[in-house]
Amino acid sequence: MSNLKQQAESGLSTIEDAVIEFVKQHPEGVSNKQIAVELGLESDIEGKHTNYLSWSILGNLQNRKLISKQGKGRFARYIAPN
Repeated sequence: MSNLKQQAESGLSTIEDAVIEFVKQHPEGVSNKQIAVELGLESDIEGKHTNYLSWSILGNLQNRKLISKQGKGRFARYIAPN
């Protein structure tokens, strides 16, 4: 594995760990926007399509069953499983 790939994977793992911990600290659930703002993960493409970075990370964590989602769209809340 190349050094750059290792570096990227390490960075992603660090961000995922921070997201999981943030979600655990909010048992009432948190939105993608809250996560993006509080953890400094805000992103956009030319002022549109905001916070896809954190959304993608949340999707990866959901797929691995490390967090779960309640609700849909902008009303969705992410929670830590019991």
